[in-house]
Amino acid sequence: MIRPFILKYLLVYMTMAVIGTVPTFDGGAAVAQDCPSQKYKRSSQTPIVKDMVNPHPSEDDFELPMPCGGKLFLRHVCIPARSFLDDFQFNMGCEECRRKDEGFMETKHSAAVAGAFTLSELPEAWRTKLMELARRGDGLCPAPEGQNPKALYYFIGKYEISNWQWQTVMADDCPGWDKAFTTEDPRPKTNISWFEAVEFTRRYTEWLLKNRKDMLPSFPAGRHAFVRLPTEVEWEYAARGGHMISASEMNREEFFPLNNNRFSDFAVYTPAGGAKPPEKLSWIGTKCPNPLELFDTAGNAAEIMLDPFRYFKGSRLHGATGGFVIKGGSFSKSRAEIMPGRREEMPFFLEEGVFRSSDLGLRVVLSGIVTPQNRSRALRQQWSKIAERHRLTKLGVGPAAAAIDEVRGKILIAEIERRAAAATNDAERETLLSEADYIKRLTGVFKGRQNLSLEALIWKTLFSVESLHKYTVQRSQMIDELERLKKMKSEPLPESEIELLNKNISELVEQISHSDAAIDYLTQSYLGDIRESQKFSQEAVDRQLESLFQHQILEESLRSSLNSRLELFRNHIARYAAQPDDMRPEAIIQDIISEITP
Repeated sequence: MIRPFILKYLLVYMTMAVIGTVPTFDGGAAVAQDCPSQKYKRSSQTPIVKDMVNPHPSEDDFELPMPCGGKLFLRHVCIPARSFLDDFQFNMGCEECRRKDEGFMETKHSAAVAGAFTLSELPEAWRTKLMELARRGDGLCPAPEGQNPKALYYFIGKYEISNWQWQTVMADDCPGWDKAFTTEDPRPKTNISWFEAVEFTRRYTEWLLKNRKDMLPSFPAGRHAFVRLPTEVEWEYAARGGHMISASEMNREEFFPLNNNRFSDFAVYTPAGGAKPPEKLSWIGTKCPNPLELFDTAGNAAEIMLDPFRYFKGSRLHGATGGFVIKGGSFSKSRAEIMPGRREEMPFFLEEGVFRSSDLGLRVVLSGIVTPQNRSRALRQQWSKIAERHRLTKLGVGPAAAAIDEVRGKILIAEIERRAAAATNDAERETLLSEADYIKRLTGVFKGRQNLSLEALIWKTLFSVESLHKYTVQRSQMIDELERLKKMKSEPLPESEIELLNKNISELVEQISHSDAAIDYLTQSYLGDIRESQKFSQEAVDRQLESLFQHQILEESLRSSLNSRLELFRNHIARYAAQPDDMRPEAIIQDIISEITP
């Protein structure tokens, strides 16, 4: 028998789908950036040491000494973590890099990032600074007095390595001691090979160990932190804002939130239709920083990654390993080519020898080993707990199977109730509260998924499918409208109309972000239901679906749409059983659009 509340709220939502009333979801706002353009303009073409190492000092910087009185300035990247085996998952890649037929290059895919250091392994001055930052509010990084005060850290260069910094490490003498600085010294070091970049990190780490070992984080048995090239995932996470933007912004933004600034405020690149492309690299730090206060992650010099290049094949990396990865694009590239998710493969060697390029430079990270002796016992204990949760999840019991859905559901409920309180009419408010009540009931079901009946599971999937269809269609319409408004901006318009147009564009971008957050939640919920369905026999599933197909309580107008959704769910169950890796979020959304849209 159909549970009354499930039918009631499904019909309410299907009615909403017809009249076009749906809630929106706020993914959170990034930390606002103070970016006056005058601050980033050079007043003199006679560089000083500050221009080569830190043109924009901040009390939140971390620093390491370099030869010749130089310094390397770093920004911390924080990963909230209860254990050494925790990490942060986010969607890497790029959908707006103008390579729609080359998804093997940078298709959107799930990746995970973490750090090598805990707070206790850092120098005392660094610990004090991080604790103060956390108390003041450090994005996603937990405060020391919070329920989850632990975090893992790595540190990434605030700027690209400059010509002057390169010379201090790689040359036998100190540049500038016996000659005047030149305008080339503050530019990023380029025309280097992958091997030379790695050699720079080796020499610099050895200099630190010999001269200023006290400045490095350390582990037992003589193990210390070291400087190296960043991995692709470390670089992209930091370039897109790291812990200083919300998780939903990280997963939906192609760049990072611009907060009403222009794209060109943050990047040295060649804009389409520009009067003249830049003639050469700019000095480090001539543009605005990203939310993590990193400079020049978009454009200026492309940056060498530690990783070898591999294709993407669906949700996994392909087995073939090629050259090395570069990220960020350069001053000579277009906007699409400098997006953080964009990646290129470069050869280690050409016919005449190692590969170098005049626009290819580097940025470094400070990291360390992740299996030091003092972590051995904790790692074994933490892995034992994780292995047990995996075992229970496979059996369909225990809290692990429901944890993510429950948390996401609570966030969604709070947002819907907030919007209901702000609703301008009773009908909209009642509809939103009905939806919140329905998700509350579903959240209650999540807590005991092992007792979840097949019938309730199927009705829940119908809600998800209907919601996904509605949001996806709306998002497509909003994207079309956004493109139309952007085209209007290229036309000559009065200043008052341009101001209104910018306001409408900003509001539309926010609405698209709300839809993205809802689509992400609903897709993951639907995937969880498909996995849950595997506990039931195919015979039981077919019998339950047939019962719902024939249910007399439904009007004829609703039965047809209900049947198409039930058939889609049946097909997804079968596909998941045969090829689980094929059931990716983007494939599910495409199926829903093609099967349901008339």
